[in-house]
Amino acid sequence: MKEDTEAVGALMVGFNRWLREDWGFAYEDTIFASPYLSLADPDLAVRELEWCLDEGARTVVMRPAAVWTAQGPRSPGDWMFDPFWSLANDAGITVVVHAGDSGYSTQGYADDGFSSKMAKVTRASRPSIKAFSIERAAHDWLITMSMEKMYTRFPNLRVASIENGSDYLGPMLRKLRQQADKSPHWYEEDPVAQFREHVWMNPFWEDDVSEVVGLIGADHVIFGSDWPHIEGLPQPLDYLSEVEQFDEDDRRRILRDNVRSLNVRRPV
Repeated sequence: MKEDTEAVGALMVGFNRWLREDWGFAYEDTIFASPYLSLADPDLAVRELEWCLDEGARTVVMRPAAVWTAQGPRSPGDWMFDPFWSLANDAGITVVVHAGDSGYSTQGYADDGFSSKMAKVTRASRPSIKAFSIERAAHDWLITMSMEKMYTRFPNLRVASIENGSDYLGPMLRKLRQQADKSPHWYEEDPVAQFREHVWMNPFWEDDVSEVVGLIGADHVIFGSDWPHIEGLPQPLDYLSEVEQFDEDDRRRILRDNVRSLNVRRPV
């Protein structure tokens, strides 16, 4: 469907209208459903974001992937999408990048894509490098946003990486630092410091939370539970053992306060 931008747009609009009718976007100011957006049609993306804002959405979601437009694939930081990012920036709405089928290929090492085959004991369900596709996609999207200087261009933008893991964060920040050192003429501001200011990370439960906190601070790490998916624990409170090394204030930030703040718009 990616090459049919009109169909992609219709799918997003239809899903979001259903979501509003079923839950709303801020049910009793407790359950916050997130509309899903695509930048494939830049004008429609702006109109849909305007609608989301009018309907009270606190966050919007997109997949970590290059944008497939009518003119072909583009970086999410391409200037053609500036009207969308400008609106998100000014409205102070959090942009969530969530794991999905980002179109990454294993180049024959495993079966690509998501399908019913994954539920069977087949080549698709054996351990393979496909397990890293989610992290690869998030890594590339997040570092590209920094390399495109999105947080200089849109200084009120907040991004939350959800269900993408965090094991790649350290190497990614090192790469970003190396890139900044190699191209000092390109960056007006420190891209690593900007990342730490503008991006929040949701580690998988098996990731080293202490390492992530050391890299971006406890105020930018967020807990998430997606049971029965593999990213979650059967009992969300089981995660307490993963953060017992932190003081009470940092535990509260990771387990609750950071997410609460991201669910509050922060307009310019």
